[in-house]
Amino acid sequence: MSNDPQAVTGKLLDALVEFILAEVTDRFDDVVVREIDLVLAGADSIRLGDVVDPADVKVTARIGVDQVGGSAVVSQLVVPFADVFYNLEAASEHNLGDVIDRDQVQALINAGLGLTTAQERLFERLTLSPLVAQLASRFVGSIVGDFVAGNRKKAEKLPGMSSIFSVGDKVVSTAAKVGKGQLDAVAGMGAQYALKQTESAVRDLVKNGPVEKAVLEVWDLHANEPVSELRLYVSEEENRELAELAYGAAMSTRNKEYLLALVDAWIDTFFENFGQSTVRELLDQLGLSRDDLIAEAARFAPPIIDALIANGVLADQLRQRLEPFFSSDAAIAIVAEG
Repeated sequence: MSNDPQAVTGKLLDALVEFILAEVTDRFDDVVVREIDLVLAGADSIRLGDVVDPADVKVTARIGVDQVGGSAVVSQLVVPFADVFYNLEAASEHNLGDVIDRDQVQALINAGLGLTTAQERLFERLTLSPLVAQLASRFVGSIVGDFVAGNRKKAEKLPGMSSIFSVGDKVVSTAAKVGKGQLDAVAGMGAQYALKQTESAVRDLVKNGPVEKAVLEVWDLHANEPVSELRLYVSEEENRELAELAYGAAMSTRNKEYLLALVDAWIDTFFENFGQSTVRELLDQLGLSRDDLIAEAARFAPPIIDALIANGVLADQLRQRLEPFFSSDAAIAIVAEG
């Protein structure tokens, strides 16, 4: 055996590197079980709030929103993801009703119809818009106009009625030229009246009409069809455009103080609810068992480790981290004394 302490520590380094490589290859399954059990052994006593500072999580979250959210990787995936969603083969294999439960749809409809405060606020705001009043007036006017026109065609078939309608048209035309200002004022009042009537009709429809039944009938028509049938509503190009517009809208908010305040509030809320939970309790609430952790480690780690061993990176990294100790004066002195 060499009496050179430095040579001995070098051999010890080689042996330790080989030992660790064997731990993550030949004895990997045993090591995973051992390490996870070691972590879980302390999971009953470690509280999340004691080891993780919400302020640090907020910093990380802001990095995610600012840098990752606006990265080229995310932006370049918007259209491909939209295409994948649109052309998903599984959409032809599953009916919409199998994907979304009818009971949940009905619950959402009832919840929407029950938002009386939101409805009142919406109608209140709509009445303040002159443009909405004009639209309502056109809507009502179109219905009335179609009704009158339809009945006029029938009436004109009667002897003498055609001439009467002609005289009436001339009177209206003359009145319009003489009192346009007055007619404009009346038109404005008419628009507001039409809006009130439209609002009243919508309120009555929501309150007393069979809206729930009607919406569910439409749902049932689609529920028994493949999800892919929804493509008939939007073309692939329109789907891409919508995805890009949605992404653009999201990006326009990512650096705004409001969004950052919202992220901070979410994190505070999470820690208020789970900060005093132990790691074990949190894992249980997430539905992750010991067997799940072991299975996932066995699924993802071996291919990565094999690749790192094959290209020599793992051994080099281990050696770089351990060598400073084995070449230190303290380690060499210990070997020399032995």
